[in-house]
Amino acid sequence: MERNRSHGCGWYAAGPLLAAAVTVLGALLVARRWADCPRGMDMPTRASMALALPVGWIGMTVLLVLLQAVLVAVLPEGTEPEVKWVVLVVAAVLLFLLYVFGMGSPDTEPGGACYRG
Repeated sequence: MERNRSHGCGWYAAGPLLAAAVTVLGALLVARRWADCPRGMDMPTRASMALALPVGWIGMTVLLVLLQAVLVAVLPEGTEPEVKWVVLVVAAVLLFLLYVFGMGSPDTEPGGACYRG
């Protein structure tokens, strides 16, 4: 008995949902890093993080949706669906790491001020 190999709604919704999860988790991790500063996070940094969320989500959504389209177009028809899911999740993890390390960690001056290093 052959399984149905068509792509359902779950496959096409996975890119934007993974992008949203990666963006929110990355922002929480970065905010937690900055929360350890003795004087906390200053307003320009908060504004930058607030602007980075939608830009990061849109960018990651575009990249993951393009990856999904490439996977559907390039991989042979007989490819197991699990292979496509693994590639998509690995790409999302790589984007998460890029997002977190791109946002940076704070450096603390002796006076207690934090700045992006």
